[in-house]
Amino acid sequence: MTDRSAPGGLVSGGHVRVITLEQAAVEARELLDDFERRYGLPSDRRGEAFTDADGVLQRTGDYLLWSTTWERWHGLTSRLAS
Repeated sequence: MTDRSAPGGLVSGGHVRVITLEQAAVEARELLDDFERRYGLPSDRRGEAFTDADGVLQRTGDYLLWSTTWERWHGLTSRLAS
């Protein structure tokens, strides 16, 4: 929600959290590190953790969260590098 009369246009106490690109990248990296620890694979090989014996990728909640976090982290770090 926004309230244009409030400084910065944000209603205090709402569900909006304003963070920097650096903070977002750190939080994404922490989540990636957690997935890598739990599944024992680096993020660029995450598909291996979710591929069944028939070679079919199982798009579980963890796989989807890991994948979107990986994409977000790459986007954030590339923006920070430019």
